[in-house]
Amino acid sequence: MARHHIEEAAHDVIRIVDLRVQARIGIHDFERERPQTLRFDIEMETVAGYLDQVQASGRYVSYSDAIDFIEAKAAAPDHVDLVEEWAASVAEFALQNPLVAQVSVSVTKPDIYAQAEGVGIRLVRRRASAP
Repeated sequence: MARHHIEEAAHDVIRIVDLRVQARIGIHDFERERPQTLRFDIEMETVAGYLDQVQASGRYVSYSDAIDFIEAKAAAPDHVDLVEEWAASVAEFALQNPLVAQVSVSVTKPDIYAQAEGVGIRLVRRRASAP
């Protein structure tokens, strides 16, 4: 199928929606007693011409690599104080792939407050421009 008459309107986005893991997280004493559920929503915006680069090189942005990273971090015995730390580490991992131009990471703790669906953070990071 010829694609010469179609151009990208925006960069492609690889998504992970509502990934849930159990992790040791939180600054309050009651949070340190047991693992909690964390919910992740991630959008990895690709570089321009992503599909052409995938077809030419065979390299791609893997959602399974990001999921494996999150699950391995959750399985580690280390306690993390803040969801901000979690989100930043996921963003840093995603941006190691040169085909990811920008990443949005949401980390939500759904079980902390009965009156809220969840609390957490959403951060956006992008690859720094070369000097």
